[in-house]
Amino acid sequence: MSISQILLSLPSFPDVAPEQVLEGACALTRILGGRLTAQIPQLSGDQATWPAVMGTFLLDFQQLMNEAVVQSEANAATMSAALIKLCSESKLNLDLRRCLTTLHASNEDMVDLARLHDLVVLPAPESPGFEHSAIQAAIFDTGRPVVLLPSHRKSLQSLDRLVVAWDYSREAARALSDAMPLLASAKQVHVISVFGEKGIHTTSTVSDFDRFLAVHNIKYVRHQETLKSTSIGEFLMQYAMDLNADMLVMGAYGHSRLREFVLGGATRGILGDPLLPVFLSR
Repeated sequence: MSISQILLSLPSFPDVAPEQVLEGACALTRILGGRLTAQIPQLSGDQATWPAVMGTFLLDFQQLMNEAVVQSEANAATMSAALIKLCSESKLNLDLRRCLTTLHASNEDMVDLARLHDLVVLPAPESPGFEHSAIQAAIFDTGRPVVLLPSHRKSLQSLDRLVVAWDYSREAARALSDAMPLLASAKQVHVISVFGEKGIHTTSTVSDFDRFLAVHNIKYVRHQETLKSTSIGEFLMQYAMDLNADMLVMGAYGHSRLREFVLGGATRGILGDPLLPVFLSR
């Protein structure tokens, strides 16, 4: 299956997405020969949609909200203009969706639209202690693979060298399958299995894995490493960087607790501060 419809979702508040993220999304779309949908929600100026506030803080809150609405609109306009320019220069088909949202809105609009696309692209969080509901919603609710683009780390300019994290799990298998269009276009594919963080259990053989990729015309280099003093997320990220990879492909791990998904250690470690673009699937 090809990746033809790509959704880029860009928050407009509190900050504007860096140019590097916009350029990376356009580069990914161009490499895959796809079409780009950009969803840019901005804060609504309708006070009826604002959070309820009581007491003397009300007037200050209204001023803060008005300033936030103005900033959000300006950020949305900046990103829209930049995307139109980038897509025009690269001759990409762009479907620009600007819409209104509220301060504590759910991610329903993004999730619903993502389900009618092949891939979701989001800016990566900028701090290790992030709380980013949109990323978790994209990973666990859309049923689609997700690419996170760092804002101030390695930019996405090509997909020549990819690193795939492989531990024979359901999540890793899903990521491997979803990433096939990317692997097919890569010049080098490195598959890494890390032992020591958890047991790797399988009744299949290396020959089975070789045969699967060979059927899809994927040539690869196998790596087997043992985890020692660092976390699995940090290890995978640094390993990919040492190989000068353009992207890390891995399964997104997590479990449900009271109808909320809790990220697994590897996924949480990767998302905290990704050093390069990451392809996640669950």
